[in-house]
Amino acid sequence: MARKNLGKVKRYHRSFYSGGQRLRRILTGVLGLAVLFAAGWLVGPAVIDFGTSTWYSLKAGGGNSGATSTPQSAPAAEASPAPAATPAPTPAPAMEPGEGGWAFVSISSLSSAEQAAATAQDLAAEGVRYAVVPCKDSQGYIYYQSSVAAAQTNISATTFDAAAVGALKEAGITPVASICAFRDPQAPYVDRTMAVRYQDTEYFWLDAAADAGGKPWLNPYSQGAANYITALIDEARAMGFEQIWLTGVQFPTIAGRDKANFGDTGGLSMGQRLAQLLEGWQAGGDCWVEYPLAEVAAGADSQVLGASCADLGVKNLAIRVEGDLNEEQQMQLDAAVADAKAGGVANVALVQGDSFTLL
Repeated sequence: MARKNLGKVKRYHRSFYSGGQRLRRILTGVLGLAVLFAAGWLVGPAVIDFGTSTWYSLKAGGGNSGATSTPQSAPAAEASPAPAATPAPTPAPAMEPGEGGWAFVSISSLSSAEQAAATAQDLAAEGVRYAVVPCKDSQGYIYYQSSVAAAQTNISATTFDAAAVGALKEAGITPVASICAFRDPQAPYVDRTMAVRYQDTEYFWLDAAADAGGKPWLNPYSQGAANYITALIDEARAMGFEQIWLTGVQFPTIAGRDKANFGDTGGLSMGQRLAQLLEGWQAGGDCWVEYPLAEVAAGADSQVLGASCADLGVKNLAIRVEGDLNEEQQMQLDAAVADAKAGGVANVALVQGDSFTLL
C-alpha cells in the first residue's frame, strides 16, 4: 500500500494561549493555592493534635491497644526528654574557728601555681580544712614577695607563689598565715630603733653570748617594731589569708635580760603591752596565738609574757608541746586549758609537731 505523505511536522515555539488566557490561568492557580493553604491552616492543627494524642496514648499504654489513658497534648519541646539536672553541691557545714582538719604546709609545696593547686587538692582529699602557710619565721625571713619596706632585705630565696592562697580557697581550705612577731634576728639590722638595746648603749642586746650564737630581738615596746608586724599582718590579710597564726608574741628569754634596755615603756607592764598589741591584731580578724606549754602553765608568773593568756586577751590559743605528753605535762595542760577557758579564751588547741587537736 502506498504511504500517504502528511508533509513536515511543524514545531511551534510560542504558547497556544493568548495573553488574556494566560493571565486568567495564573490567577486561577494562585487562588487555588490560597484555598489549599487556608484549608491546611485550619485543619492542620487538629490533625497534628489528633496524631500527637494518639501517639502519647499508645506510648502511655506501652503499645497495648487495650490500655486506656487520658491523652494530653505535648508541646514539641517535650519530644526530646530534658536532661536530668545536676544536683548542686552540698555546702560544707559552718564550723567554729579551728574545727576541722589542720595542716602546716611547707613552702616548697607552694612554690609554683601548678604545685600549689596540686597541693591544695591533695590536702582537700585528706580532709584538711585549714592550711598554715609560713609567711615570716623566727629567723626573720619572709616567704613571699612583701612590699613592706623593712622586709625587703629579709625575703627568702624560696617563696610561695602568689596563686597559692587562691588555690587553697578554691579547694575549700581556709588559708592561715604564720607570722613570728618579736623573735627576729634580721629586722633589727634594717632599723636599729626596733631592737632591744644592751643597757644604755647603741649595741644590740643578745639572747646569749655572741660567740655562743646569741641573736638580737625586736622590742615589743618599740612602736616601729609593732608597726612592722602590723604591716605584715595587714599584707597577709590583703593577699587573702583569712586567719593569722602568731608566734613569738612575747618578750625575750630571761637569760641576761637584766642587761636589756626596752626604752620608753609608756608606763605599761609587759603583760599590758602585749595585751595592747594583741587587741589591735585580733580586731582585724581571726588570730591564733601559739605559746609553749610551760609559759601557758605559768599563767601570770610567766617571765616572757607577764600575764596569763586570758589576761592578754587571747581569743584562740594554741599550746605547743614538743614530743609526747608525760604525766606531769598532761596535768599542766589540763589545768592550763581549764584556766584559759574560765578566763574567756574561746578556743584552745594542742599542737604537737604538725598535728593540731582542738581541746
